[in-house]
Formats: sequence, C-alpha cells, structure tokens
Amino acid sequence: ARLDRDLVFEKTTFGSSKLFNYLDKANHAASEVGRLPFSSIELVGLVSNICVVSNAMLAKAACPEVPIIVDATCTASPDERLNAEALDILESVQVQVVNRS
Repeated sequence: ARLDRDLVFEKTTFGSSKLFNYLDKANHAASEVGRLPFSSIELVGLVSNICVVSNAMLAKAACPEVPIIVDATCTASPDERLNAEALDILESVQVQVVNRS
C-alpha cells in the first residue's frame, strides 16, 4: 500500500532524471553530516527489464551505499524470460530482490 510519505516520480522515458537528481542531492546533503540519506530505496513498476533496471541503476549511482530493493511481486515483463534475467541482473549489481519465487 502506498503511504502519504512515499515519493512517486513520474517519467517520460525509461530512467527518471528527476529521481536521480533527487537522490543525488539527498546523498550529498546527508554525506556532509556523515549519514546515509535513506535506510533503503524500494522500486516497483513495469517493465522489469527496461524501466525498473534503468531506475535501479540510477538509484545505485546516486546513492551507492543505500540498499536498493526491488519486490519481484511488484514488477513484471511481457516476456517471462526477460523478467527472470532482469531480476538476475539486478541481483548481480547488489540490488536486493525480495519475494522472488
């Protein structure tokens, strides 16, 4: 369920520059006081092998020390093989994929 405090970034292409800019600015501000900007960042959405992978890479680049989480039950692809491969790729770049069957 979406909470009022959850941030939502609408985008017009695969990766969200607004998401990257927000996370990058938050990371720089937090690092000046020796903290992480967030305890974790969770991404959901479609399509797993295009948009979710793109935004996970942007989040990881902006906040490399913050755990990035993707819930496998909250993403999919029209191609099940590509979905499985996308989840594999996410795990290989240290994104935590949860609820994967």
